[in-house]
Amino acid sequence: MNEPVNNGSTPGDTERRALLLDPDLFFAVKVSATLKRMGMETTIVRQMSEWTRQLAVGGYSISLVNLAARGVAGNDAISGARLAGLPIIAYGPHSDTEAQAQARAAGASRVIANSKLATDLPRIIEQTLQRAQRTVGQAAAESDSAESPDRTAQDEED
Repeated sequence: MNEPVNNGSTPGDTERRALLLDPDLFFAVKVSATLKRMGMETTIVRQMSEWTRQLAVGGYSISLVNLAARGVAGNDAISGARLAGLPIIAYGPHSDTEAQAQARAAGASRVIANSKLATDLPRIIEQTLQRAQRTVGQAAAESDSAESPDRTAQDEED
């Protein structure tokens, strides 16, 4: 299956859309079902080419990447989502500390074990989205305050 799978939630609410890269359909469906109960539409992709295409299409509020998935370049997926401005939750086996460290270095917002994802996904999603909103809000405030002196100086020159 090369086409993205949608979990059937109502499309259109970009504040509640997740992009999930996980070739393990069994695990991806479990994650997607949890997200659906949270009111999130989820697009599941299984290949890097489709991940990249979906990032370009946009409209997502969060991304999730399975670090243990065969045929998936987890760090490339994380970097792509980071460039798209998405918070990223990377997950994989708790014993794969090397992949976890690489995911953090690539820019993952959260790196968690599969077991944590299975037991605590709703809280992790909400926390990650809240942190991302605060970061965007802080960046906007910093941008506004950086522009204000210039505008004041310009107004004084006129």
